[in-house]
Amino acid sequence: ANKLGKMVSLQMDGSKIELDRTILDAISDPLLHILRNCVDHGIENPSERKSLNKSESGNIKLSAYHVGEQIAIKVEDDGKGIDLQRVKDKAIENGIITQEEAKDLSDEKTIELLGTPGLSTAKTVTDISGRGVGMDVVKRNIDALRGSVEITSQKGVGTTITLKLPLTLA
Repeated sequence: ANKLGKMVSLQMDGSKIELDRTILDAISDPLLHILRNCVDHGIENPSERKSLNKSESGNIKLSAYHVGEQIAIKVEDDGKGIDLQRVKDKAIENGIITQEEAKDLSDEKTIELLGTPGLSTAKTVTDISGRGVGMDVVKRNIDALRGSVEITSQKGVGTTITLKLPLTLA
């Protein structure tokens, strides 16, 4: 956040949740990538947030809780949300979908495209995020743990990414 000139508040909830060490080790990089994406792509700079009648400081909430026999880890930001048209445009540009397919693509299916290898909507490559090896690696790592990734986003309101994981790999 400092490097990007942004102000961000991180709130964490669910510290009493216990995870298998193997799962914890396997999700640390994906979680870091998600958090970096929130700061780099989601949270606007202070002046932009102010012009949108938002607080100058962006908010990210990381929470963990039980869902039946699974653990859910939710990362929410109050940033700009995912630019669905940009995702479609990049997918067309990369030959993942056609112009015709893009017209009929639902918001949910458009968001699923973010799990496609090499698809990045970043305007520039940075050391924070935006190297095109992001959400597809997150999805692949979580799938390998027999978990799932769910992404919801609302333009101008923010994005929520929920990881659902087994309690243990045993």
